[in-house]
Amino acid sequence: MLFAINKERMLPHQRAFWELPNFIKLMIGGFGSGKTRIGALRSIRNSYLNSPIPHLYVSPTYKQARRTIVVSIGGLLDASGIHYYYNKTNHEFYIPGWKGTIWIGSGEDPNSLKGPNLASAGIDEPFLIDEDILPVILSRLRCKEAKVTELFLTGTPEELNWGYELAQNIDDKYDIGIVTAKTSANYHLAPHFLAMLEKAFDENQRAAYMDGQFVNLTAGRVYKYFDRHLVLELCVGQNTVKAGIDFNVDHLTAELFMEYGDGGVHFFDEIHLVNATTYELADLLHERYPAITVFPDPAGRARKSSADATDFTILRDKGFTVEARQAHPPVRSRVNAVNKLLREGKLTCSAACKHLIKDFEQVTWKNGDISKSNEALTHASDAAGYAIEKLYPVRLPERTYKQPEHWRV
Repeated sequence: MLFAINKERMLPHQRAFWELPNFIKLMIGGFGSGKTRIGALRSIRNSYLNSPIPHLYVSPTYKQARRTIVVSIGGLLDASGIHYYYNKTNHEFYIPGWKGTIWIGSGEDPNSLKGPNLASAGIDEPFLIDEDILPVILSRLRCKEAKVTELFLTGTPEELNWGYELAQNIDDKYDIGIVTAKTSANYHLAPHFLAMLEKAFDENQRAAYMDGQFVNLTAGRVYKYFDRHLVLELCVGQNTVKAGIDFNVDHLTAELFMEYGDGGVHFFDEIHLVNATTYELADLLHERYPAITVFPDPAGRARKSSADATDFTILRDKGFTVEARQAHPPVRSRVNAVNKLLREGKLTCSAACKHLIKDFEQVTWKNGDISKSNEALTHASDAAGYAIEKLYPVRLPERTYKQPEHWRV
């Protein structure tokens, strides 16, 4: 079966990436800039040139792979009328027309990727994967029978981690070529996508998430847009009271709030219990604000921190309506949602919320994650964050195109 790619259909930065002569090819780009699409096409091409030697394509997790690289590879093959099989159990594409194989890998455990020699590999969103992934992948690219031996990486710069060091290549350790891609350079995107990104992110986030620039987004204060001017008293009045809850035996916390105006949120009270159970929190919360809607830590769906009932069951049995995601949202998603409201002046709090104010002022980043060095911190802001992220998520719009784009291979 013949295989041909029309490079004229590529965006300029995709073609520049495609034609890099280096052993390691890196595309750093914003959301929607076409990184995963070009990586998927490269994977198909390598499976053809090196057949029957498998090509390995790694995503941060299998869950993310199913939403990104698997969809992209399948979509390109479908659009081209190329017959293939995808084994969901083994995470493997097989293309009988040229006996090509694409293995889908997860970066959650780099050691699990060790195995036989490969000809080529790709890593999608490497800046979200542990640094041990690089030597593991490089050690496998040594198949003598390969026609093309290479490693390509495509991703959005999330932090100044090993990916940043790789891109700098200060000691000329690697033969690496780099292409930077802006979201705005993808003219296939619908205009509202760019507008939504501009609104969702601050200046530094736009530099990373839209322009593909390395920016340290995980340094200093986590809730950097909070200031004392946002501490004020508002009358609860007839507004519906709701609460965010963080389950923790040592610092069991509920942050009470009301919504007002156009997406505004005001935290006006809090409950902070030490060495307590969910039963005690439910009793006290029921005494003050019965039958309200609560937004607890999703882990309470299964965890049994109080006797034989789950935390959610205890709250429901006390008359509360429980709303929570099926699993924890990424920490960055929760923080982005809170910071967006703070940045827009739509999140305020009362002086009564002492623990929340302390968190907003003192919680910091450490090694790309929220610091837990002070055990008394983070519980109040976590409780508030579960509610804010559920009600006001920074949800990116679908990356819709102005017209269908088909890369027939």
